[in-house]
Amino acid sequence: MTRGMYMSILPLLRMGCPICQLKTGHCLTGQYLAWTTRRPDGTCWWCQYSIQSREHLFKTCPQWRSQQKTLWMTVLEVARKIPGPTRGRDRTNIAELLADERCSQAVLAFLANTDVGRASGPPVAREEDSEASEALEWEERGREERLAEMRAEDERGVGGVFF
Repeated sequence: MTRGMYMSILPLLRMGCPICQLKTGHCLTGQYLAWTTRRPDGTCWWCQYSIQSREHLFKTCPQWRSQQKTLWMTVLEVARKIPGPTRGRDRTNIAELLADERCSQAVLAFLANTDVGRASGPPVAREEDSEASEALEWEERGREERLAEMRAEDERGVGGVFF
């Protein structure tokens, strides 16, 4: 990759590393989060399709229809210009798409224009979560009270270190 190419995609790389996560299959999809037990099932949180996979998000999820169209038109155009296997929505699985360097710009543009790989959907309420949330709330409240006391002591000149 040339310096110019790197500089052109640098803002996209700063999004985090969703492309790396997508390539390895460890990305924020319903399928992966269900596998890690962070969600109860793999349902797509944008369209309620039964399994939210990379294939679904890049090809069929109605939430990203216009971005998918742009992605696949760009991929087809690039595949025609640069030697290599022909790429198209119906002929290419997502693992192949993500591995093909010719398609990197199109994939990065798709990720920049969507929440694919960045958003993990609406929170799933569980009993343990509400209990943990309540405990965190109490901790936060206690921390804020201690900070307020420390500030008040500083303003009065009480406590602290004197040299």
